[in-house]
Amino acid sequence: MKVTKTQKWQVYALWVAVVPISFVMAFHFFPTGQMNYVNLSINLLILIAIMMLPIAFDNVTITLERWVIFTVFFNYGILAEMIFMQVAMLVLLFTQTTNLSKVFRFSVNSIIFAIVSLVSGSVYYLVGGTPLFENIGLFALTGFIYASLYSIINSLLLFLYFKFRKLKTTDFRKAARWDYISSMLLLPFAISFCLLLQLYGNKAFFLIGIPFLIVLLVTRKFLKSDQLQDVLSSAAAIGHQLSDQLLVDDVLQTFTGKLRNVVPYESAYIVDLRIGENLKLLTAIEGKFRVSETNRFSFPMKKTDKDGLNMDETKLYVNKKSIASLIGYQFAPSVESVLTAPIKRNRKTEGFLILTSTEKFGFTDIQGEIVTLLAGYFAVAVEKARYYERTVEKSIRCGLTNLHNFRFLEEKLNEEVIRFHTNEINSLSVIILDIDLFKGINDSYGHQSGNDLLIAFANLLRDYQTDDITLARYGGEEFVLLLPNYSKDEAIEMAEEIRRTVEQSNFVIMPDLGEAKEPTVVQMTISAGVATFPEDASNGKELMRNVDRALYIGGKQAGRNKVGIYVEENTQVTIN
Repeated sequence: MKVTKTQKWQVYALWVAVVPISFVMAFHFFPTGQMNYVNLSINLLILIAIMMLPIAFDNVTITLERWVIFTVFFNYGILAEMIFMQVAMLVLLFTQTTNLSKVFRFSVNSIIFAIVSLVSGSVYYLVGGTPLFENIGLFALTGFIYASLYSIINSLLLFLYFKFRKLKTTDFRKAARWDYISSMLLLPFAISFCLLLQLYGNKAFFLIGIPFLIVLLVTRKFLKSDQLQDVLSSAAAIGHQLSDQLLVDDVLQTFTGKLRNVVPYESAYIVDLRIGENLKLLTAIEGKFRVSETNRFSFPMKKTDKDGLNMDETKLYVNKKSIASLIGYQFAPSVESVLTAPIKRNRKTEGFLILTSTEKFGFTDIQGEIVTLLAGYFAVAVEKARYYERTVEKSIRCGLTNLHNFRFLEEKLNEEVIRFHTNEINSLSVIILDIDLFKGINDSYGHQSGNDLLIAFANLLRDYQTDDITLARYGGEEFVLLLPNYSKDEAIEMAEEIRRTVEQSNFVIMPDLGEAKEPTVVQMTISAGVATFPEDASNGKELMRNVDRALYIGGKQAGRNKVGIYVEENTQVTIN
C-alpha cells in the first residue's frame, strides 16, 4: 500500500516534534561516559559492517547490530547510542531497497529509535544502571531490563506504525519474537565486550568484534546456500509437475500458477519468439485471471536488438526509470518493477517470460534465479507437450485430407451422447456423405486424381464446419458431420445444400493415367444420409448404423445424388 501525502506530512511533523527534543533531553539529563574516540570509531566501523550484512531467517530479515548499540550505551550513555542508531539507519537506507522514499523511511525509523533509546535508557538509569557498571550482578540485571524494553518498545512502535499505514500484521508476531530473541542473544556479547574493554582496552575488538564479523559472514553464506537449496528444491518440484502435463495449455496454466507461489507477481506474460524476431503472446495472467487480450501490457510485433529485452539473461527492472529502457514495451501506470527472462531450448531463445509488480524493487536476485531455473523447465515441458500434441493429432487425423479420422469420430460421438444425457445439448444430428461412383473416377483418371478429389471435397466441407460441428473422414470416400443441437430438419437442409453445391461445382484434377498430363475439369455428385439422436437411435453406435442405412437405402439405392432420411426402420428420400 502506497504512502499518502497526508501520512508523509504527519510523519514529518512528528519527527520535528519528537527527534530534536529527544536528543536535547539525552544531552542535558542523562550521564555521558568519558569519550574514547578511537574506541568509538572502531565501534562505528564494526556497526557499519554489521548493518551491511543482514541475514534472512524464517522469512524475517535480521540485523545483528544491537550488541554494538548496547555496548556504546553501556559505555557512553543514551546520546552516543542514539547517534550510533541514526547512523545504522542511514546505512540500511542505502543498502536495502524498498518502494518507500528514503526520507520517509529515515523519518519513521528515526522517530521509533529516538523514542526507544530515550525510554529504555531512562528506565535503565531509573532501576540503578550506571555507565560505570562496577557491580556485575546489578549491571547484568539492569542490562537485561534495558535490552528487553528496547526490543519490546521497538516492536510496539512498529505495530502502531503498521496500524497507521493500515498494513497487514499477519507475520508481525514472528518478527517481534525474532527481534526479542536476537536482542537477548546479543546482550551477553555486549556485556562480555564491555568487561573485556575494561581489561584489555581496544584489543578486545580482536577477541569479540572481528570474530563476530567472521561468524556473521559464514552464517550469511550458509543461509544463502540453504536458501539456494530451497530454491533448487522448489524449482525441481515445479519442474516435475510441469513434466506431468501432456498438453501445452496445461503446461502454461501449471507454470504460471506454481510460479506465483515462489515469485509473487501482479501480472505474467509469456511471449513466443518466432523466426528470431516475430513476437506472439502465448498466455497472459493479469491479477488473478487468465486473459486472452492484455489490458496492462503491450509489445511490438517484432523483436529488435535495441529494444532492451535481453536475449540471454534474466533481468530485473526495479523502478520506472529502468523499465523505460524496454523500448516499445508498454506497461500499466501502476507497474513499478518488471522481471524478464529468456525461455531457451538447446541454448536458443524461443520466448520470454515477463513478470510485473506494483512495488518498487518488487523482485529480488534470488527470485531471478528461481525464474531462470523454472524457465528452463518450462521450455522442456512445452516442447514435450507440443510433441505429444503433434503425435496425438497425427493419430486422430487423416493424413490425406487432414480431417479428423474414424478413431476421433467415435470418441467425439460418445462425448456428444454424454452431453445430451447431461442436458448440455438437446439433440444430435449426423450427416454422412459419400462420393458417387468414386471407383470409376479412380479407374478413369488414376488414384492420385482420386486423392485430389477427396482433398477438394474435404476443403468444400470445411466451409460448413464451426467450433461446435465435428467434420471427419469416415473412411474411403465417406465423410461425416456431427451436428449438436441441430434438429433433423436443419440437418436435412444442410445435407441438401452440400449435395447441390457439389453437383454444381467443377473440380480440377491432374490425370496420372495416359500420356496427357493436363489439368482436367470433372464433375461429381454425392449421396447423403441423415439421422438424429435420440429419435432415431438409443446410443451412438446405433445412430451411426442408422445414418448409414439412410445413405445406402435412401441415397445410393434410390438412384444416387440423393439425401436419405432415416425414419424408424424405413428410410425416405428427398425429391431433387
